Amino acid sequence: MRTGLLDGKLYRACEWITRLAYINLLWIFFTLIGFGILGIAPATVSLFTVIRKWVFFQDPDVSVLKTFARTYKREFWRANRIGLFLLAMGYIFYVDMLYLAHVSPEWKFPFSVALLVIFLFYTVVLLYVFPLYVHYELRFWQYMKYALLIGMANPLMTLVMLIGLGILLFVLMYIPGLIPFFSISSMALIVMGGALRVFRKMEEKQAMWQQGK
Repeated sequence: MRTGLLDGKLYRACEWITRLAYINLLWIFFTLIGFGILGIAPATVSLFTVIRKWVFFQDPDVSVLKTFARTYKREFWRANRIGLFLLAMGYIFYVDMLYLAHVSPEWKFPFSVALLVIFLFYTVVLLYVFPLYVHYELRFWQYMKYALLIGMANPLMTLVMLIGLGILLFVLMYIPGLIPFFSISSMALIVMGGALRVFRKMEEKQAMWQQGK
């Protein structure tokens, strides 16, 4: 009995390893065919769409390539609006960091604090915007607003996600051979898993509130 249970768990673990490696390679391929900068966002949306089906719908038999390619094509321009906006915000933050070195001493501390707060908000938006995108149908600015609000309203889960990503990055740094197979897909699994827990809790609270009206 124990041997059978162990074999079952080992099989599921190997299955997840294979899945993550496969969709990570798909993410790289579809990013490249989008000329890199235009391929990142739609490939990431496609990746999160597949992982959502695995985790939320518990559908291991989903046609990965078909779902990935169809989502990539359908969401290409819409996803790029979000991707290019986030890239622009990241670039502005980078320029501000460079400018910090030239700020006069009396302004350096408040400017540093302001940049730290902006970086925190930016990180929270990055964590939640793609899970929100594949789980809800919203307008462009609503994705940004709700990603920030949901992340700040659930600090514990946000922190857990960041710790999980930190551990993963530590492992990848010391075993760089894993990067082509388990980098983006593993990050997306951590983020999507945490975000779905938050979404379920929100939906349960909303359902209870509506019942109590």
